[in-house]
Amino acid sequence: MNNDDNKSIKCNVESCEYNDYENEYCTLDEIKVSCTCDSCNACKKETICDSFKERKK
Repeated sequence: MNNDDNKSIKCNVESCEYNDYENEYCTLDEIKVSCTCDSCNACKKETICDSFKERKK
């Protein structure tokens, strides 16, 4: 089920290397979202973008 038509990843995290901050757009074709703690059942609302890479200054 990979239909890329009309799909985009919006992002406003300016510190991320993959963020085109002028357009608030993530330049990655795919992102990974994960739990921030050991067990997803313990904190279902706590997530983080594992694809984040800090922008070099």
